[in-house]
Amino acid sequence: MVRVGEFFLARDDESARPVGPRSSHDFPSVRCDGIYPDDAVLTWEAQLTGTGSTPRDVVPMANDGFTVFAVPEPLCAALAAAGRDRLRATALVWAEAASEPGDPISPDDAVDLLERVAALVRSRTENHLDLYCWYFAP
Repeated sequence: MVRVGEFFLARDDESARPVGPRSSHDFPSVRCDGIYPDDAVLTWEAQLTGTGSTPRDVVPMANDGFTVFAVPEPLCAALAAAGRDRLRATALVWAEAASEPGDPISPDDAVDLLERVAALVRSRTENHLDLYCWYFAP
């Protein structure tokens, strides 16, 4: 299954709604191809906050396999505050849990992705932006 996606910063739901695989934008972003980012967000939040919340749909997934969701604020705050060691530990737990037979997530790729998403979150406050994600899994 082809999975493509991107975490990105946007002003609000209205500006996030049209972002996707066939649209260009100028928002700061981090690619997240090959994963299910909604599942990743749940694992990251559980590991970093000890709680869980449901990502809020901006474009609900339909039969086409496309969605846009807002990343929960508790996770954003935890990502912004987490140090490198905490991010690494979280990424390794996620990589192990999310890897499927024949479709593993390498520990190095998991750490790299989570560190880049955390850096993206840290940059959002100066521009008053929120963290969103789109992905397409046909």
